Amino acid sequence: MADAPGGAGGSASALPCLNTFNCNERDITLSPSHAKTAYALKENCLLLVMRYGLERIGFLTFTFARHVVCYKEAQKALHSLMTGVLKGRYLEYIIVMERMTSKRIHYHLLVAMAQDIRTGFDFVAVKRGNYASAGVYLRSEWKFWRETAPKYGFGRTELLPIKKTAEGIAKYVGKYIAKQVGQRLPEDKGARLVRYSKGTNRVGTRFAWVSSGAGIWRAKLGTFCWMLHLNSDNYVQFFGKWFGRNWVYHLRPLIHSIKLPELYPAKESGESIQAVWLVVQNERGRLNPCRTPRVLHPAGESPAVNAPASHRNCIPVSWIERTVKDD
Repeated sequence: MADAPGGAGGSASALPCLNTFNCNERDITLSPSHAKTAYALKENCLLLVMRYGLERIGFLTFTFARHVVCYKEAQKALHSLMTGVLKGRYLEYIIVMERMTSKRIHYHLLVAMAQDIRTGFDFVAVKRGNYASAGVYLRSEWKFWRETAPKYGFGRTELLPIKKTAEGIAKYVGKYIAKQVGQRLPEDKGARLVRYSKGTNRVGTRFAWVSSGAGIWRAKLGTFCWMLHLNSDNYVQFFGKWFGRNWVYHLRPLIHSIKLPELYPAKESGESIQAVWLVVQNERGRLNPCRTPRVLHPAGESPAVNAPASHRNCIPVSWIERTVKDD
């Protein structure tokens, strides 16, 4: 059909995943970072639907004309499409990357459209290849993408209204994070799984889960900061300076090893804190060898007078250093 959403002429072949809303997938455990990304994605999808109405949200999928598996190549093509077309064509959009089992990359989008594309749309008839129920505006979008997508290296595309509810599409799109994690390649490390148009990222990922595990982590992080005389206002700044921008990743095992005074005997907890302090000071010295004399502690205190010469001018005084001396 010339008006088919996926291309002109003949019967359109099915796009990956579009009709597999209840697919059985293997269990994938997300990292805290990916779990937050998936949660924020679902919430932002819901907010997008609430803002424009379900009838004006389109589910748009782009596949490449070639078998593209290189993340950087795919992102370069997507960036050109975003700047050249998407930003000027749709009010808002959310883009999610997914790898198929073949490792081929494709993109799923939720786009806020200028008109209603859902009312009167016969999903059953369309599934059988009868597109007569599609309105003039939606047909014009199909025609536009058939002509435009190849210019950016993309092949078959599909743009359809949302079949079910806002909650259903939000949950469905959120699953792509787990699917991508399950199929990712080593070179995908650090890849952006989700992209938002300006203003669409209303729910971010800078939050902490309300759980017993998260509470223990915050308590241990607080103890860790306390032993280094840092507080909630400056610890991010100093940890970034001492241990690099990925300090959470590097220090997480060390912080987790702390035995909190509330949960362990005083002696066992104290020994744990002392051991952690020694390790973190050695690590800081390894990552930041002294080059300038006398760096003061962030609280304004001077280094310990009796500290080794190699540490005296660069390692800050901490609670545990003074405590060990007193004992």
